[in-house]
Amino acid sequence: MKYQQFLRELEAGRIAPAYLFEGEENYLKEEALKKLKERIILPDYEDFNYEKLSALDVPATQIIESVSTLPLKGPHRLVVVDAVDKWSEKDQRTLASYLENPVKSSCLVCLTGKFDQRRKLYQRFRKNGKIVSFYPLWDEEIIDWVQQRIRKEGKEIDPEALIYLKERIGNDLHNLNQEIEKLIIFTHPARIIKKEDVEKVAGEGKGVGVFDLMGAIREKDLARALPILSQLLEIGEPPLRIHSLIVHEVRSLLRIKEKKRGLSPQEASSIIFGPRNYYPGFYTDLANHYLQAAKKFSLSELITDYEDLVETEASIKTGREEPDVALQRMVVNLLVSR
Repeated sequence: MKYQQFLRELEAGRIAPAYLFEGEENYLKEEALKKLKERIILPDYEDFNYEKLSALDVPATQIIESVSTLPLKGPHRLVVVDAVDKWSEKDQRTLASYLENPVKSSCLVCLTGKFDQRRKLYQRFRKNGKIVSFYPLWDEEIIDWVQQRIRKEGKEIDPEALIYLKERIGNDLHNLNQEIEKLIIFTHPARIIKKEDVEKVAGEGKGVGVFDLMGAIREKDLARALPILSQLLEIGEPPLRIHSLIVHEVRSLLRIKEKKRGLSPQEASSIIFGPRNYYPGFYTDLANHYLQAAKKFSLSELITDYEDLVETEASIKTGREEPDVALQRMVVNLLVSR
């Protein structure tokens, strides 16, 4: 079966005692595994009922021992084994024998790339378990996937922007997902993602983008920030757009710094990106960067920086300063320790 059919069966509650996830599309494989885990493992008992192992490190007998352990406070244990195609013939036969009568209270998921269909283990999965194939999507499938991924965030993408995104990034779902996460943040609160948004976030070639500038600010790296700012202004990035993104950076750092206790990445994500039920890994990884960045600034520095940002906006809008000059002055003030 393919990924979508697996999801339909999962939604219907049809859980097989053993799966072979085969193929080279690792992003979808990870997504399927995450959804399976969310479906059958209670978060509070994950340490007891979930185990991930590698066939490079453990023999098949240890895997069988793990899946034979009864679950605690839940209907299933989930045991994931990577690289089963690297096992010896003996280990593969051992696991094939287990599959003749798999434990019903455990769900075994074996991960592999391309697997020899003539092998006894493969045939046993076909007879007594389920084989889910994950191979690179066709172009039209990529288009559908991107649209669905963006709609999941409550947004739409213009057809021209969609084609440009695919041409720029290619068919790698990991890379596409990272760019989509950036676009969601960059275009907030707009509902439609346009081609110019993709151009600004994905950039042409390997040029710099606004996210590079924000990263340099979080790192308090003036030597890197000023050249990036100059390049953004040269390619026509609106000064007030740059200013608004820097305001968001400083405001987020200030709100994190104001908290007297340490924040988790999930809590920081709520401050940075706004409340939502779930924050994907991209959000929490970025939130970790903010938590580390907040340590580089004192509370008084961030308060002064925020006041300077307000003054700079007024200076630009009233024409007291040229926008380029005002932004460069502002970035220097932000990143030079006082």
